[in-house]
Amino acid sequence: MSLGRTLLVAVLIVGAAYAATWLWRSQDKPDNALAGAECWFPKPALRSAECYRFTVPESRETASNRTVRFPVVILRSPSTPAEEPPVLHLMGGPGQPAGIATAADINAWGRVLDRADWARDRDHILVDTRGIGPLASPHLRCAMLSDVRLALTLDRLESDPAARDAAIERTVGACRDALLKAGVDLAAYDTEATALDLIALRGALGVPRWTVYGISYGSRLALELMRRDAAGTHAAILDSLVPPNVPALAAAPANLQRALTLLYADCEADPACAGAYPFLQRDLERTVLAFRARPIALTLTDPDRKGRQLTVTVDDGVYLQVIEYGLMVSEWLPFLPGIVNDTAKGGTVLFSHLAAQLMFDAYADGDANALLLSALCREELPFNSPQAFARARDTHPLLRHFDLEAPVRAQCAAWPAGVAPKGFREPVKSDVPTLLVNGAYDTRTPPTYAERQLVHMSNAFRVVLRARGHAPSATSACAQAAMAAFLDSPRQPEPPTCLHFQRPPRFMTRGGEADRIRRL
Repeated sequence: MSLGRTLLVAVLIVGAAYAATWLWRSQDKPDNALAGAECWFPKPALRSAECYRFTVPESRETASNRTVRFPVVILRSPSTPAEEPPVLHLMGGPGQPAGIATAADINAWGRVLDRADWARDRDHILVDTRGIGPLASPHLRCAMLSDVRLALTLDRLESDPAARDAAIERTVGACRDALLKAGVDLAAYDTEATALDLIALRGALGVPRWTVYGISYGSRLALELMRRDAAGTHAAILDSLVPPNVPALAAAPANLQRALTLLYADCEADPACAGAYPFLQRDLERTVLAFRARPIALTLTDPDRKGRQLTVTVDDGVYLQVIEYGLMVSEWLPFLPGIVNDTAKGGTVLFSHLAAQLMFDAYADGDANALLLSALCREELPFNSPQAFARARDTHPLLRHFDLEAPVRAQCAAWPAGVAPKGFREPVKSDVPTLLVNGAYDTRTPPTYAERQLVHMSNAFRVVLRARGHAPSATSACAQAAMAAFLDSPRQPEPPTCLHFQRPPRFMTRGGEADRIRRL
């Protein structure tokens, strides 16, 4: 699996808008740990805003006097009760910006927070943590690591491992050398350092306790805060949990197979889906083998109609990557049986729509992809044994080209981030009131991860959204109802009634009233 494909499978990458950094002017001395800043955006419609920059040591383990700096925004509601803790938002990736760099970003946050019952009457703290976002210094991003054309070039080198590894070394090495030349300590950008930054930030802001809301990788960071700063954590919402003691890279084929098995079962149980696609599993398996034997070239068009086009060689690995993306993104789930069936019959139009969405949108312009590599190489790969990767390939031979081992090892061989201490991978034990939220179809952080964490929590509640994929709390009304009930009474929440009426996805088939698949 290529460099680009590895980043897509291992994490959830989204984009962020660019902002001119000159608008961010400090009002205090630049050597202050917490400095008030003139906000770089107009006041939001229904909230007041406070802006800060926070400066911390780059490394707490060395004698270096280098510092890192990142922005902090607090959006306050006039209806927030005095005793209500603020909500700290922790983003995915690692490397996903919070989306606070522009006025448009802040306005989008305002609309989201003011619409949601759980968020409306609370204050919210938004942070681009160390190394992340255009307002951070440094910003650990190298454009070449998010180049989809490079990723596709590496895909074509799958049959020549030496050439592939050399290409990865050139690309990753160029990013590494530029950052090292700037004096960046690549081992200093990890979960532990970020958690310590946030604990220091809480003290500097004078916040006695906050509620921590982490999505995807943000849930792992939240767990580290709960481990290190339980007294400062009022409650936690962990959406799409990534526990530290799970070897996520080696588990990727099993997680994909689990979601595919659920898709087959749900389609079979749905009379319309079963009638339209009676051999869904066979269709997918035959298509994987067909693309393995004879890849095809597809020309994809940018779904945003910007005129860009991209020619992709679709082998079994690329095909599985696209299907995995469709399982993960809830909006695409209803269309997947139709896409699989159409592709099995030789069609490419429906598959191309989904592939274009992935190729053009999932490669972000703003993610801190160099920081992602530090986390991947320091905290993840060393704890996924070669034996675990080999077992995954042996157990799931159909998905063998969904394997992450070789390209990740090639990347990490060129990335001097060190190895996290073993204690980082120990389970987090906590009695902090916690709501665990999952999508049943999530291929990256499946519900089984939350089950493994649940045994270490004495005061946790769990919600699984039946027709959702990754990060359902952002879009599911039922998830947000559960969040509202939890935050109103973290130790004894009242489950919302919607949880009792969940159904599998409503699959789209051709020829009926719900035939939206032709509109793709």
